[in-house]
Amino acid sequence: MSLNFSISQEKQLDEIVKKLIKSISAHQIIFFEGEVGSGKTTLIRYLLEGIAKLEKKKLFFQGSPTYQREHIYNFKKYDVVHFDFYQVDNSLIDIDEYLLNNCIFIEWPLEALKSKYFDEALFVKIDLKNKIREIKIQSRNNKWLKKIKKI
Repeated sequence: MSLNFSISQEKQLDEIVKKLIKSISAHQIIFFEGEVGSGKTTLIRYLLEGIAKLEKKKLFFQGSPTYQREHIYNFKKYDVVHFDFYQVDNSLIDIDEYLLNNCIFIEWPLEALKSKYFDEALFVKIDLKNKIREIKIQSRNNKWLKKIKKI
């Protein structure tokens, strides 16, 4: 099962975010895939801003952690750890401890991580075609997708 969205303007991300943020909680992992410039970091910023808005909290978005590898955002219900594994070889990286109390967003996920969490993760793929972004949201966890679709 997958959900598909086509957007031509950044502000259209609001509708996608409204569907996603209500289904996000601790112990979840979301992989963001797409070419450079496709909008992965922008979508993550919108998600973080949406969570902050729900909690009536200010957010300072730190950008993509390309060189730092991770940024942590503290919220009341759970924290979000934003990883970026661009230019990281496909070695084994252990994120199990991060999953204990956090929701994890990963840009440029490593194949080993995608394989390990394939059955439980949410996959967000963004393709840019003629200034239109095609956003495909998939998971083998159909409960997650049904909840997103229902909202």
